[in-house]
Amino acid sequence: MITVRELMTSVGTQVRPDQRLTEVLVLMRQNRHSCAVVRAAPPETEKDLGSCERGVLGLIREQDLLNVLHEVLISGELDVGCARDVMMADPMCVPASASLLDALKLAQESGQRQMPVVDERHQLVGMITQTDIAQAYIHILERQSELVTANRALKAESLQDSLLTIGNRRAMERDLKRLFAQPGRQFALALLDLDWFKKYNDLYGHQAGDRALQQVSGAIKRHMRQGDSLYRYGGEELLLLMTDTDLEGAWQGANRVREAVQQLGIEHADSPLQMLTLSAGVASDPKADLQTLIAYADAALYFAKTHGHNCVVRSSDQGVEDVLEGTHP
Repeated sequence: MITVRELMTSVGTQVRPDQRLTEVLVLMRQNRHSCAVVRAAPPETEKDLGSCERGVLGLIREQDLLNVLHEVLISGELDVGCARDVMMADPMCVPASASLLDALKLAQESGQRQMPVVDERHQLVGMITQTDIAQAYIHILERQSELVTANRALKAESLQDSLLTIGNRRAMERDLKRLFAQPGRQFALALLDLDWFKKYNDLYGHQAGDRALQQVSGAIKRHMRQGDSLYRYGGEELLLLMTDTDLEGAWQGANRVREAVQQLGIEHADSPLQMLTLSAGVASDPKADLQTLIAYADAALYFAKTHGHNCVVRSSDQGVEDVLEGTHP
């Protein structure tokens, strides 16, 4: 917690209650202060500082001096009096240990722009202004904004695959659970897997494999619908979540991204197709739970991988039922 003591400035101009206003004005101008503190016995030397009475009797502000000047101009009287005649008596003082919020409340309640700061013995130790408090709050708000931005970035990183800059498994599970919590919301998912990708890594190296994965995920993102989401399911396997669509619409969407990957033309000498391609399994069933739906998509993907590759298979396609019986009771 930031306290007033950390923000206060030196006491500044100090005057006696019987000091002439002309002298007060000269001191304020010399010190470039916008107010003067009126005390019973301000110290004359450093030696006197520890023993003198430091209670605050009043404040003289620029506005107070302007009021005097106004009266002089109207009356023509040059006797402007002394400090006690124009000072704000018993001004609001703020404890040095007070928080910024407490100081701001006191300033608003008293209507004072400048407040003397006192210690636990009510001795004058400094000054603080509303500007000081406002600037401190601005700094705090800026820092809080930076922290919020940093926290959002950390949260985004915890839900994002660092290599592909798409959602990770945690993000996928979170988003799927949210969809399952919305009765009647239609959606489908597709499991995507690169064909013969282990051979690709063995032939070209893992760094080339990472670059290929980045190219593939980029192509998929460019060709999926707005509102759909892509996640790294594991290794080279991705999951495409498509909302507000049925099984046929999801098949079309998955086939569109399969074609986009093929059009990249990434060379793969150990593939029968001589290029890097994608296979996919699509599933959509409003009655199925999350694990069952993923099992359906996984069975369809397995069928695609064992029946030609570079294709998209629906979970309802003929032949997939046999795979499903072996993977899900």
